[in-house]
Amino acid sequence: MVETDNQPITSRFGEAVWITDFITPENPDVVLKYQALTKGLSLPIDRVVALSDYVTQLPYKAEINSKLSAENYKYSQKDTWFYPAEAMRVKRLNCVNRSFLLASLLKNEFPSENDVFCVMGFVRIDGIGGHAWVQFNFQGQDYVLETTQPNLPKAFIPLSRLKGYDSKVYITGENVYTVDEATDAAEVLNARFGVCAVEFLRLYLCDRCLGL
Repeated sequence: MVETDNQPITSRFGEAVWITDFITPENPDVVLKYQALTKGLSLPIDRVVALSDYVTQLPYKAEINSKLSAENYKYSQKDTWFYPAEAMRVKRLNCVNRSFLLASLLKNEFPSENDVFCVMGFVRIDGIGGHAWVQFNFQGQDYVLETTQPNLPKAFIPLSRLKGYDSKVYITGENVYTVDEATDAAEVLNARFGVCAVEFLRLYLCDRCLGL
């Protein structure tokens, strides 16, 4: 992976938000949810399973349409990204929102910078296409947690045995990384997530902020 520039995204009511801001392990509501889900569980693997079960059992919807309405102001968002604390209150979530939520919960269990990532890329199984999931390191081994798969044996996959997943962008609460495909990663991202990144992110990149 290659560390690259953080990116401003307009995936919530036209507001420009850094893409790393969607992973929020220190948010009080996220911390409280982590504590409630893991209470009484002494083994780390049991805590991981509890966090994964919570997220994967939430109702799924591919695109979350929403509206913001205030005095003299209305805004409609075709597909909204929610902060994890908000996501816990939303009726249905897509893969991106689920992955941000699970990554934020898991970072309370694995706080090191490179232990937990929200990953965006492609899944070349059954024609899914652009997708988001979680990758984390547990006892020296990397795993994928599929946030839209409630069947844990299929959702909890050792990275060494992973097939059909094509990772492109890795996000933590601090940094953004891209795969190294002999392309200048920062240049690629500033060119609207072009050659080595995820096509669907083009819809959200903040054009007016690309100079930042």
